Amino acid sequence: MAAITSEQVMTLRAQTGAGMMACKGALTETGGDIAKAVDLLRKKGLAGLAKRADRAMKEGVVTANASADGKTLSLVEINCETDFVAKNPDVTGFASALAAEMLSDASLANPAESEKAKERLQALAIKMGENMQIRRGVVYSAAGTVANYYIHSDNRKGAIVELSFDGDLAAAKTELQALAKELAMQSVAMSPKFLKREEVSADVVAKEREIYRAKMEKDEIDAKALSLETGKPFKAKAPEAIEKMLEGRVNKFFQESCLLEQATIRDTKLSVSQAVKNLGAKLGGNVAVTRFNCFLVGIE
Repeated sequence: MAAITSEQVMTLRAQTGAGMMACKGALTETGGDIAKAVDLLRKKGLAGLAKRADRAMKEGVVTANASADGKTLSLVEINCETDFVAKNPDVTGFASALAAEMLSDASLANPAESEKAKERLQALAIKMGENMQIRRGVVYSAAGTVANYYIHSDNRKGAIVELSFDGDLAAAKTELQALAKELAMQSVAMSPKFLKREEVSADVVAKEREIYRAKMEKDEIDAKALSLETGKPFKAKAPEAIEKMLEGRVNKFFQESCLLEQATIRDTKLSVSQAVKNLGAKLGGNVAVTRFNCFLVGIE
């Protein structure tokens, strides 16, 4: 019998939605006959998921894990169609096992791209009768840094934060881990999209400025129309005043979207950057947030 080609596997996969290994196995069993392989997969229940491929997966679970020495951490999000399935022990168990395996298996550093992980999830999806996916995952290897994570009680939100410190890292580890967890909680609560304003692309800032300007122009038109109705005098804002207001709106965008510029969830008068600086002063060195990842089910 001729060897099964990758083209045959991809053709069968496109027709059924089954995993690559399942497709290869079916083709091998049927001597490379695509039609027979489709029937075989249907009998096994693997092809049924293709019919659900267009159904939204807005529910799911987020979980994390850490190595015994705390130097390697993982965060992963699994999506499914319903909250009922998301809370199933088999699903939460799969997510927890995957997060644990990510700590030591380099092939799972990006589990959403791992065929091995996707094949296992597909078997679970068949059992659950729902469309499922590994949406995203990340592994932190804290070399010369300290990282910690937080998973919210609903298992739908989680974050990892990594800190650097130029002083005695071993002596400061406990307090750094506490801050990292606090900032992970901050991320889950306030869902920042960026670490700092320097990371925000010029295109994003320009789009925000355009939105704010359009709203201000509409407000001016509405105010002018109201003045005509009421007979009250209308005074258009000076261009320099409009620019100043635009800058204020953009700064507010940074304060809401950048982790370091947000007000802390513990003290709204204290920014995250100041809280980080305060800990550095206490520890006798410079503390910096080097990166973070926040996964919220159903949110980009």
